Amino acid sequence: MRTSTCTLLLALSLIALPAIAQETPPSIAKAYESLADTILSVRAAEANFVKAMLDGHYHAAEVLAKKGDWQGAAANMALFANEGDNAIAGVRKRLLEGGHHFNAAGEEQGLFEEGYVIVSREAKTKILAAVSQMRQADTDDARTEAWAAFEMIAKELLGQE
Repeated sequence: MRTSTCTLLLALSLIALPAIAQETPPSIAKAYESLADTILSVRAAEANFVKAMLDGHYHAAEVLAKKGDWQGAAANMALFANEGDNAIAGVRKRLLEGGHHFNAAGEEQGLFEEGYVIVSREAKTKILAAVSQMRQADTDDARTEAWAAFEMIAKELLGQE
């Protein structure tokens, strides 16, 4: 009788052992949680960086427009539309090659160009139309109209509606 009790206890402990072994240790789960926080905060930092860069191009365009440097204003408007210059595009390319697609779902739906963070395809098209209008304008009214079109979109993208 004693042997059968020991055998039963051994069998029960062997059944329970896999259940215990299948649990991830809490320290590993906590470490993974910290890693997730880091990854998500880096994503937020990227969005904040791009928004700050766009804000800089917006304000540069505004200052140049007020000085009457319409071509300079148009150039900064174009930099806004393209989320930066060639140097920034190189960084964006590097991120894409590394598998980082900030707006992957938006890219799949055709809403964003690859790697773009803030400026949608639609917004880019409208801004570049305003850039073209600004460059071709030969009156202050035409320049003011081009600026107003850009400003409306830029403020919306920057959350300054």
